[in-house]
Amino acid sequence: MRFTETEIQLAARLRGAGLVWTPRAGHYVFDIDGIVRAPSPFQAGVHLISSANAMERLAGGADDLREKFAWLPTWDDARSWCEERKVPRQKVVTALQNAIENDLSDREAVYGLILETLERAAEERP
Repeated sequence: MRFTETEIQLAARLRGAGLVWTPRAGHYVFDIDGIVRAPSPFQAGVHLISSANAMERLAGGADDLREKFAWLPTWDDARSWCEERKVPRQKVVTALQNAIENDLSDREAVYGLILETLERAAEERP
């Protein structure tokens, strides 16, 4: 799996905006601090979690894993996140249409929608 530089940058913004995730096998992550010494078969800094426990040990614990790595949701992960938070399907469709018009990837479109959702939720908090 390959991620664009924009997708990786958006994932870092999602992390900063408070995206909560539970690391599990099958998640792609970007190694912010460069702690994984093994080369990536995907692209520099991008790794697939094959064992959440092993990755947590490498990072120093579950909280450290979330701090030192940015989750790179797949299309399915991102859509599931939107569905769980009841993001209207029409918003997803509109985001995808805008992506086509602006030559963005589908993931960039959905990452942007997740970011918008997180930022709106932060504004609504007392």
